[in-house]
Amino acid sequence: MTQQQIKAKIQTPMSKSDPNDVKIESIPLPPPEMWSTLDNSTAIAPASVSAEAAVAPVAPAVFFGKQRSTTVPLQFPFTLDGSEITDVTIRRLTLGEVQELLAKTRGRTLVFMEIYAEMTGLSVETLKGLDDEDGVAITDAAYDFLPPRFKTDDVSSAT
Repeated sequence: MTQQQIKAKIQTPMSKSDPNDVKIESIPLPPPEMWSTLDNSTAIAPASVSAEAAVAPVAPAVFFGKQRSTTVPLQFPFTLDGSEITDVTIRRLTLGEVQELLAKTRGRTLVFMEIYAEMTGLSVETLKGLDDEDGVAITDAAYDFLPPRFKTDDVSSAT
């Protein structure tokens, strides 16, 4: 009497951006009589990596050419932590900053206000607390500095 071969189903990701795009395959497993002889332990324990060590250092770059920041004067200045804020500077993000932002928000939708907060150095709460006139001026200017991967033709810059 021959035994039927046992198979396991595995999913192989086919896309970096779509977690549902997977290839499902069946792979054969060893026969049960061999299971006791298999060594499934890890020969070398993976080294633990601290969060600080996992982040590669960033070499400072000196940019030239296109404008990398802009300052928006506020129509309605405010105080924050005892300092008077009369304008807000918006700057382009580096690749490393975009990657860190994506890593912080992994598993949920990244909203424009989080990107704008990173670009201005202000918190999302502070940006939402601005007078509407100043808020629109800042979000419009920030939208112009968004990395292309975040821009969509059908999304309003005020969101």
